[in-house]
Amino acid sequence: MPLLINPIKFGTDGWRGVIAADFTYERVARVAPLAARVLKTHFTGQSPSRTVIVGYDRRFMAEKFAAVVAEAVQEAGYDVLLSQSYAPTPAYSWAAHSLGALGALVLTASHNPAYYLGLKVKGAFGGSVAPEVTQEIEAMLDNPPKIKAQPGTIREFDPWESYCQELRRKVDTTRIREAIATGKVRLVVDVMHGAAAGGLSRLLGCPVEELNGDRDPLFEGGAPEPLPRYLAKLFHTLKTTPRQENSCGWVWSSMGTAIASPPWTAREIF
Repeated sequence: MPLLINPIKFGTDGWRGVIAADFTYERVARVAPLAARVLKTHFTGQSPSRTVIVGYDRRFMAEKFAAVVAEAVQEAGYDVLLSQSYAPTPAYSWAAHSLGALGALVLTASHNPAYYLGLKVKGAFGGSVAPEVTQEIEAMLDNPPKIKAQPGTIREFDPWESYCQELRRKVDTTRIREAIATGKVRLVVDVMHGAAAGGLSRLLGCPVEELNGDRDPLFEGGAPEPLPRYLAKLFHTLKTTPRQENSCGWVWSSMGTAIASPPWTAREIF
């Protein structure tokens, strides 16, 4: 029986598929330059550059797929800023905006199971593109335009530095650091084997207790989603940690979920 391959269909702002079945090097290389072309059509007014950000998370072979995307976009005549490492998707959205790029193509499947990977399309403004943008990409897949262009360039960049710098403008990290140093706060981070690994330590500039920080593309048989059934280590840490008087616990998941206990609230900590 022949293998049934699902058609390439975009959801809210991206296309997701099963690795090696729907999501392959060949198909990704086909989609990427069309996505860059549509970004140029829609966002040249916001960004006169021909630069496209390419990033990835920690899923299976995500960095390899990112390299394929970068090469395909470069050959189509665009300049590519390829991430030096994994990072959360918002870091690439911020990079697209702060670096004046046409947009970002991010290799991630968000909270989907481990056997999925995907390609998200972000606009020059730093957010998800409208449905009509991804519909244009889909419409060109059956009849792709012939692209004859001088190849662009590929350069690497650090997705973390500017992203953390911007977050520090919005969050009083000094107060959090001081609260940790004086024992008023014990900070535990469950990054769920995802792209937030090491991120809070970078942001705060101090060591942070991290759970599930190793790279596990199988997510221990689960998914990188902050549901109770995937947070066993986090709940165990909460239950077994003695609570001191006049202190609070703050737990942060890779999806940005914060839990703070009295006498402080998360807002007061910030």
